[in-house]
Formats: sequence, C-alpha cells, structure tokens
Amino acid sequence: ILMSIIIPIGDDETAGELHDRMKEIGAALLLDTVNGLAAGNLTEQSQVTTLKAGTAAFLQPILKHAPKIFTATCQVNWNKPVQEVYNLVRGLSPYPTAFTFLGGRKLKLYQTEKITAAVGDDQLVTTPAGEFKTDQKTFLYFACADGYLSIKELQLEGKKKMAIADFLRGYRWQ
Repeated sequence: ILMSIIIPIGDDETAGELHDRMKEIGAALLLDTVNGLAAGNLTEQSQVTTLKAGTAAFLQPILKHAPKIFTATCQVNWNKPVQEVYNLVRGLSPYPTAFTFLGGRKLKLYQTEKITAAVGDDQLVTTPAGEFKTDQKTFLYFACADGYLSIKELQLEGKKKMAIADFLRGYRWQ
C-alpha cells in the first residue's frame, strides 16, 4: 500500500451514501498517490495491516474478510434492538436491501429512522416486535425489541421505490 485514508461512517449514512462519498475521496487519493510516486516520496506498507482509528500508525497484521451476504441475512428480524435493525437497513441500502413482509408481499426498506422508547412511554415497550402502526397517511412504524423503526422510503414487491407518504396514499390495507 502506498497511501491510505481513514473514512469515518456517519451515524445516519447508508452504504450507498458512503459509496458515493468514497468515490470522491478515492479519486483525490489516487491523484495524491500518482503525484507522490512521481515525486518519489512514498513508502510502501504491507497490505496485511490495519490502521488505528485517527492515526497513521500501522499496527499488527490483520486481514478481515467481509462475510457473504445471503438473502436470509437481508430479512429483518424485528425481535432485535432498534439500533441493530436500523444499522442493517443502512448497511444494505440501496443494494441488496433489507426487507420484511407486509400483507404477504416483500417490502424493501431503503430509508428509516429510529424511534426509541421515551421515559413513561409504555406503548412503545408493550407493542409486540414485528407489528406495525400507521395512520395510513404519513407514517409507518414497525416495532422492534426496544422501540420503533419509522419507514421513510420503501419498495413493495412489483412496485417502484417511493417515499412513505406516497406509498400510504396508494396502499390498499386489508
């Protein structure tokens, strides 16, 4: 490795947003690398190393392999904490996309927001995981183990991706 950079991931950033940001940063890093090669002032580093966050100091050799993503990995388990479900959606958006089922049809989740239980809000705590709440106009919340996940952008099987308000205006509740 001739040059590298640590890129922090935002708390609300999706994999797609990170990808787009990395394209810009990577292009600039490539130019810096080419310029450094031309100037002859780069030092090679082993690829089998890891950087300590916030420093340029190389540490012990560690190579981490990304796990394979299976379809079952993408299905939301509503019995998990809201933060874990939220991170699953962010990590799989826009592709391959986290999903659940609504009325027996696959529902892909692209953008969500966490809603955790406030002190004295027994309704959030007692709603069974996997059940949803909606006003059929502006919001759709799915209950997780410790709060709700508010759906902001989704795609119902056989339909186009859309904002929640657009979806709710056209969805036929059974």
